[in-house]
Amino acid sequence: MEIRLDTGAQWSMPLTGEAFTHRNQTAPTQDSDATGRWIASDESGWDGEQLLGRGRYLVVASVAIDDAEAAAVVDTLREQAGIRQAPELKFARFKDRANRVAALRLLWGPGGALHERCAVYVVDKEYAVAAKVIDMLLEERAHAMGIDLYAGGLARELARTLALKGQRTAQGENLSALMAAFVALASHRGRRRQQEATDVFFHELDQAWATTDHPGVKEILAALRGTRSQADTLHMPEDEEPLPAMEMLVPSVAQIARLWAARLGPVSVLTDEQTALTDSALGTVHRLVRVAWGPTPSATVAAAPVRSLLRGSSADHPSIQLADLLAGATTAVTRRHAGAPSAAGDDLWPVVVPFIEQSSLLPYDTPEGLAERA
Repeated sequence: MEIRLDTGAQWSMPLTGEAFTHRNQTAPTQDSDATGRWIASDESGWDGEQLLGRGRYLVVASVAIDDAEAAAVVDTLREQAGIRQAPELKFARFKDRANRVAALRLLWGPGGALHERCAVYVVDKEYAVAAKVIDMLLEERAHAMGIDLYAGGLARELARTLALKGQRTAQGENLSALMAAFVALASHRGRRRQQEATDVFFHELDQAWATTDHPGVKEILAALRGTRSQADTLHMPEDEEPLPAMEMLVPSVAQIARLWAARLGPVSVLTDEQTALTDSALGTVHRLVRVAWGPTPSATVAAAPVRSLLRGSSADHPSIQLADLLAGATTAVTRRHAGAPSAAGDDLWPVVVPFIEQSSLLPYDTPEGLAERA
């Protein structure tokens, strides 16, 4: 968590309270047989469960490096960039200076200290909402009928159709209103007014179905009109505290842990502090990634040898500072794709795009779709 003042200064304030007492890492990380390889991660663009109406992309960047090695890399970057007084390296200090952007390009490019040691998981939040509509309503109905929508990637294709074709074919803003109504229904706040939120969602669903002329979208919306019973039971009982259904940071951290474990073997993951990453959330992710898990046999992922999943402050961990720089650069690249180019985004996309994982929650066939402007 950061406090920002008008002066532009930033201070890192450690998260406190009962939810943030057990999974803290304050000591420097160091690779070992006990911990495996350390992976540092940081995010950019997180808005909790409110996935619409703000920045379009959530970025979770990661670097396979421990603090012992990261400290030397940070010192070199400071020297190259001429940054000596700032307590931490932040992308904001690099993005508007050509020589500093060049230093990052060298760091991540062939022969650089972090070449082939970076991975980024990117979530297109608009697509994520469409995917959640399919997963939480249509897939649940199909499962009750003995149909596996995950088999053959059908669920993904339905989400892609809804996300990519829906907005272009619905008259007015009906599909936008439908997606916003689903966020209001499925997010944690929807639990407190579930009947009202459900009624609004199905009203917007009827409107979208009536005004959409794309055959594939209309077929999906017609099927969703039959999911009232799934919507009525969307939230678990009040005495249970599941992970927020529309929260994308927590599953993104799980993806980062899995992909590095598959690539390197035993790993420990150090995330930057964030209010969503409570002891309970990190504990749930750690438990799930260590066992084979999935909603159906066709969607099951293998167990991953993740030794630890902890959080720390960038003020204490130079490895997190390196992840922060990558998160900021990837955000510049995603904004470029969304039609907001910048000198840094234009300069860095050739080295950043290869770091974007194929498993990212994007409606493109390959992450390279981000290399082209919308």
